[in-house]
Amino acid sequence: MHIIVTGGAGAIGRHAVHELLSAGHSVTTIDLREPPQCMSGEQFIEGDLTIQSEALRVIRDADVVVHLAAIPNPDSDPPERVLSVNTVSTYNVAEAVRRNGIRRLVYGCSESSSGFGIHYVNIKPQYLPIDETHPVCPHETYSLSKRFGEEIAVWYAQAYGFEAVALRYAWVWLPRDAAGIQALVERHRAGNWQVGSWFGAYIAPQDVAQAVRQACDVPLGCGRLEAFYLTAESTFYPVPTLEVLTAIFGELPEVRDADYFVSNPYATPFDTRKARNMLGFRPAYDWRHYEEWVYATPK
Repeated sequence: MHIIVTGGAGAIGRHAVHELLSAGHSVTTIDLREPPQCMSGEQFIEGDLTIQSEALRVIRDADVVVHLAAIPNPDSDPPERVLSVNTVSTYNVAEAVRRNGIRRLVYGCSESSSGFGIHYVNIKPQYLPIDETHPVCPHETYSLSKRFGEEIAVWYAQAYGFEAVALRYAWVWLPRDAAGIQALVERHRAGNWQVGSWFGAYIAPQDVAQAVRQACDVPLGCGRLEAFYLTAESTFYPVPTLEVLTAIFGELPEVRDADYFVSNPYATPFDTRKARNMLGFRPAYDWRHYEEWVYATPK
């Protein structure tokens, strides 16, 4: 297949491009800047996806579009810019997909779109584990932009009959954040840790890339979107997940599927079984071996 990856010059994008090329696909990267070194078989096109004419020009002649381009957090830019850039670019990508007859859109969403990732208010889950049908409550600029993007993909897939996938991945541990994460890991290893408001979910970019490849390949019906939560197998905490959630909220949310936590007491509160069953997703990376994978750069 020929696959377009928006944001392919970014940290997650480089891993996704490498994974897709390794699987035998042809890949075109679209970004505001060219990657330091294009991989063998990768093509690059410069394009600003916040401009619709640019999106229509560069997103064409492909089987699948993987849309990863985004401002990746609420803190690096003014909040109104985060919301507008992420939402408008996703709208323009969806327009290009439908106008140019592309079969599938794979949207790089976020667990934050649920309201439980990046958040300013601690919202107690209605039940555990949190699956893709759990009600959402995004309430800051980044999580809102990701949620709006998923809704655009849902409605466009229904209206125009293309296939869509939303990958709701957890906090992706990237080289640019390595110093802060390393300090977190070292405190954790020394036993100097405490439960905050974070649920402890994270993921390696290599595992996100695995899911991107699977989302491009999995058989789907037209006219609908399939969403998937993606995290590492277990949380970052050394105590069982139900204890973590009790510590955060003062009481345990309803546990609808106790077997989920019996098989792995440290399992992420985000239910990844749909990704496991439909995509074949198997996260391979864990914080205990963080140094072995966080600095890996695909070439």
